[in-house]
Amino acid sequence: MSLPRAPPALLHTPGFAHYSLAWSPFHTTRLALASSANFGLVGNGRLHLISVQPGPNGTQSITLEKYFETQDGLYDVAWSEVHENQLVTASGDGSIRMWDVMLNDLPIRAWQEHSREVFSVDWSNIKKDTFASSSWDGMIKLWLPDRPRSVLTMQAHHSCVYQALFSPHQPDLLASCSTDGTVKVFDLRTQTYAPPAGGSNTNFATPLTAAVFTIPASTTEVLSVDWNKYRPFVLASAGVDKTAKVWDCRMLKLGEVGQVGGQCETQLLGHEYAVRKVQWSPHRADVLSTASYDMTCRVWSTTPSPGRLLYIHDPHTEFVCLLLLEQLRILDFPTIAVSLTLTTISLGSLYTKLQEPNPIANDGNNHNDFPASAPSDDENARGQDDDPEDVLSDSLQTLYDYRPVTLASAGASYTYTHPESVSGTGPNVIQITLQTPDPDAANWALHASSVWVASIQLARGIEFLRIDQHLKRLNISPDDSVPTTKRPLRILELGASAGLPSILIAKVFPQASVVASDYPDPSVIRTLARNIGENKVESNCRATPYGWGTDPSPLFASGDMDEGFAGFDIIIAADTLWNPDLHSILIDTLQRTLQKDKYSRVHLVAGLHTGRYTIDSFLRSVTSSGFCVLEIIEREVTIDDHGVGLTRAWDLSRAEYEEEKDRRGWVIWIELGWEDILEYIYETKRTEQKQKCTTRIARVQTERKEEQDGGNENPKKA
Repeated sequence: MSLPRAPPALLHTPGFAHYSLAWSPFHTTRLALASSANFGLVGNGRLHLISVQPGPNGTQSITLEKYFETQDGLYDVAWSEVHENQLVTASGDGSIRMWDVMLNDLPIRAWQEHSREVFSVDWSNIKKDTFASSSWDGMIKLWLPDRPRSVLTMQAHHSCVYQALFSPHQPDLLASCSTDGTVKVFDLRTQTYAPPAGGSNTNFATPLTAAVFTIPASTTEVLSVDWNKYRPFVLASAGVDKTAKVWDCRMLKLGEVGQVGGQCETQLLGHEYAVRKVQWSPHRADVLSTASYDMTCRVWSTTPSPGRLLYIHDPHTEFVCLLLLEQLRILDFPTIAVSLTLTTISLGSLYTKLQEPNPIANDGNNHNDFPASAPSDDENARGQDDDPEDVLSDSLQTLYDYRPVTLASAGASYTYTHPESVSGTGPNVIQITLQTPDPDAANWALHASSVWVASIQLARGIEFLRIDQHLKRLNISPDDSVPTTKRPLRILELGASAGLPSILIAKVFPQASVVASDYPDPSVIRTLARNIGENKVESNCRATPYGWGTDPSPLFASGDMDEGFAGFDIIIAADTLWNPDLHSILIDTLQRTLQKDKYSRVHLVAGLHTGRYTIDSFLRSVTSSGFCVLEIIEREVTIDDHGVGLTRAWDLSRAEYEEEKDRRGWVIWIELGWEDILEYIYETKRTEQKQKCTTRIARVQTERKEEQDGGNENPKKA
């Protein structure tokens, strides 16, 4: 007989999207909720304190007790394990703040060490005076509440660290998951650094902290990880591949670094979009839950193998960001599930739900991929055929009218059509077909596996490079009268990926010599060279592996560049500013490769998803490194239509109010030149102008004096 199902208790917080919640370890009815305005993309944050009370007939009620405002979005929250009224929050401005719920308004302590968004905080339930934070800067930091600075910093990944969690069994073990598709386990007692793969340059200034164990969990981003509460060295992971996986890591040997492995015990299939959160039950070793962007929460059993779906909770109408299980220690109010959408909290009793006849019966077969109500044939086809990253991108575009920032995933084909030639020969449609690279797993964090919108905008705006003027300068003598035969125009693209701008330039301007470079990943360079060959521009365009900040001689090794070569006339790059850690070696590369000439130029195009403050940080660094900004302008993104969009002045203050939808619609164009040469030119021109003015003033004074002298001789003369 089915027990009556109580309706879920709801709490709405209009205007704030929820990213995380946490039960108090001291008070069984107290919750903390980390929220952000504008879906966490821009704007302020809010820490809500919520009480949960049992009601009649198994119902619950949720009450908002108080809240604290913050200047940036909040992404995570964790209660102190030693003080019942204190908790810490993770913020989008890179800060961590500690709050006391008995005080009003201001945090009692703040730390600001991370350079990017802090995405998780976790308080150790063994070392109760220690908590950890992880950030988009790739760092994991350990903190003590009474210390003004972090007590340990680890460069855990070379990309965003979505989560870092202490082991509930071993006080010195900590697991992390990242954009790079790995789950790592760190032993906090053995801190060493991992050498670069193959001894090559990794393009990152800070070496990685060596993990004792690395699990290659996915070919896409891993968004969540959790330790099993009853089985040491068993973890669950989930992410963009729409799958939750259970990993047996009992082969891990503590004290030894660099171990790679992990046996995948179970893969739990069924979600239609990325799985945002995975969490083990606090009561049973074989039960875990997942929350997904497909707007459902699901409860699974890992036994018998290969696992089965127990229940689907799907009352939500927006992305589900978090699900949290906890045992409330009062009679008649057993296990509850808290599921979190963008603006709604939902509570429901899993105790009664799991006592009901299983809506997805266990008949001995694996039903992992069967939802409570079967999707249509079209939905099934979409889930099977589409790349998970594309599905997530498409869902954002559909739900929020967001423009994509990439137009092809790894290994896909993309065709670009340029409306007309800009070489002065008249209309001539150019079509370029590209395959996107599929780099090695170790290099996923470099994001070379897509056709980025910024590279398309660079191609559409090829006329702004003024290549025809450069060609005229190289083939006409200084007096503009005697034609001469000179070297070709030399153009370098950094971070070329599929090579669209380089190939287009080589097609439109066969007089130019183009080098398309990218990180020395064999798959990336092989795909880039194949794109150049298949588009028939290998005569004046070549693919070259190059790591920023290293010896640039591979870029110069060409028959038309080795004699008297002094650098490139034009350097172009699209979407290369997203990682602040790479700014210094990018600038070093520009210094090494741009010809020291008053005509030499660097053209950079960056999507505003990079972040205005990140772009501003690059501008401040590059202008203190011998370059000057000749032009910086915002251009509207155009993909389906031809030509270029509207333009407006660069304005850093827009970061305070623009939404993600608006940011995706614009790119930044930056033109750089050598500061000292241009300053010399400007100073020379100022001197010439000053001399002209002085001469003119002297001439006017002489003329006036002559007039006055003539007037004295002939007073009647006007």
